[in-house]
Amino acid sequence: MSALTFSEASVTGGDASEIDLSPSHPAPSGGLNIMLSSSEPDVLEIPSSVQLAEGESSLSFPVSTHSVSASVSVAVRAQLGSSVAGASLSVLPSSSASFNVSLPASITVQQGKAGSATVTTKVNSGFDEALNLKASGEPAGVTLGLSPKTIPAPGSGTSKLSVRVAIREQTGSYPLTITASEGSSSASAKSTLRVISGTTDPDATFKGCWYKQGGHSYQAVNVSAANQGTYPFNAVLYYGSSCNPDDYADQFGYGELINFGASEYTFWFTAFADQTEMSALWYVGDQSSQCVSYLTAPDC
Repeated sequence: MSALTFSEASVTGGDASEIDLSPSHPAPSGGLNIMLSSSEPDVLEIPSSVQLAEGESSLSFPVSTHSVSASVSVAVRAQLGSSVAGASLSVLPSSSASFNVSLPASITVQQGKAGSATVTTKVNSGFDEALNLKASGEPAGVTLGLSPKTIPAPGSGTSKLSVRVAIREQTGSYPLTITASEGSSSASAKSTLRVISGTTDPDATFKGCWYKQGGHSYQAVNVSAANQGTYPFNAVLYYGSSCNPDDYADQFGYGELINFGASEYTFWFTAFADQTEMSALWYVGDQSSQCVSYLTAPDC
């Protein structure tokens, strides 16, 4: 499987970005076909697959973005067999605003359950004010909460968006909006709440490990599901070894639905190579791994 990274963490909608793929080994005879998917194809256009020619050890290619009225976090997944890597790109509106707000492109919650996501605000140089946050767009059977509701000056920080879905809420996709405001200025970001039904118990086994590639090690997990099926997947990486929510570092998956078959799957982060003082929580369906500390994890 390949590591997947963007050439930058964010880009203004309408501008191009670049994806870098680095396979763990040079492509064999006949090459490698890597499948790609975007959580927001109307915002970030990518090919459905790319081909690495025989002997190639890396591949970079441009991707197009479209203009957006609010910040959108787009999750991209690369898959080769049962191995999966992911990365995210923030697509920002074209604006002279002094600050912006972002959150995951989608949040998946089962009927009768609760979920959460991280809201992030960033300010431009010279801005030094508190920002007030507001969540909107939820259907009648969904309750949203923000903690904290105010990001103190200078305005850069994070807040936890909690989402609780009533047992009788209709399944489907619902647009959510987070607005950050200060006086007459505001910025917003959009996400999609996916309400799902049915069993989401994969009876999964999680084995935290280091994924080796290109002379580097990446925080990873091996996952197998005794109850084969399609389940939402998410992964959150933290600074430190205790999975402290205040030490959020990175995330991918964002509730993307993945078909878990009989194979063991390997997932890994790509942005913090060789950093051992990290930890992660891995989610499949309504199951979560124990906190995985990468101070002591074995190789995959």
